[in-house]
Amino acid sequence: MHSHGKCYGSTAMGERGQIVIPAEAREELDIQPGEKMIVFGNARKGTLIIIKSDIMARFADMMMQKASFLEELFGTKKKSNKKAEQDLTEEDDSEDATDTNK
Repeated sequence: MHSHGKCYGSTAMGERGQIVIPAEAREELDIQPGEKMIVFGNARKGTLIIIKSDIMARFADMMMQKASFLEELFGTKKKSNKKAEQDLTEEDDSEDATDTNK
């Protein structure tokens, strides 16, 4: 079963734009001092999402592997379709030749 997240409390932004991540979140998510984070936001909805950069890097790697797999899959299918079209054309040509010989 997948969890839909958890509310770890509230925080405030300081004068320099810094926010404090609640201790429980730091412990459960194993966030260490100096760890790099990726920040996404949606101004219209007023939301921020903060993701550990190593998690984002693994996600990006996974997506690139999936993209490569799909390229191979569809590339192979495309070649197979061309081969099938070639076979059909050859069959049509041989039928035409047979009709001409009658």
